[in-house]
Amino acid sequence: MVTTVERQQLRQELVSQGYAWDYIDTWQPKTTLYRHAPGLDIEGKIVFPVGTAMRGVPGNPDYVARKSRLGMLLYPPMDNCECRWCVERMGGPEIIEVAKEIAKEWDDDKELLLSSVTCQTCGYNAEARTHPGALSKLRVHMKTHEVVSTT
Repeated sequence: MVTTVERQQLRQELVSQGYAWDYIDTWQPKTTLYRHAPGLDIEGKIVFPVGTAMRGVPGNPDYVARKSRLGMLLYPPMDNCECRWCVERMGGPEIIEVAKEIAKEWDDDKELLLSSVTCQTCGYNAEARTHPGALSKLRVHMKTHEVVSTT
């Protein structure tokens, strides 16, 4: 049984990796994780390159948090990804510092968001500060399209 303190720590860890705040309450039984860090074998050779999708893995918050520490996240690696593996691959933390300064300038306007994703089904616009956050909001929204069968 997970205590409230452990649940809050897990929630904070997931949020720090780019997941939505309510992921711990709305997780799916199965999900797809994408590699942001290459998968290496015992000899150090790359077996799974960056961007490889692992489909059908458990969506349990504890499992997802453990895999996120290894560089496997719910969203594919992108140019604007701020995870430590993508930052290292793109040239280091200097790039992120510049991006954060630009974001801080945009934050002063309080109307500009960094990322927005549109639902293909109904046109709903999921907005968030980060692209992974917008994708997570879109995933939660997509549950409203599920057909509920009545028996």
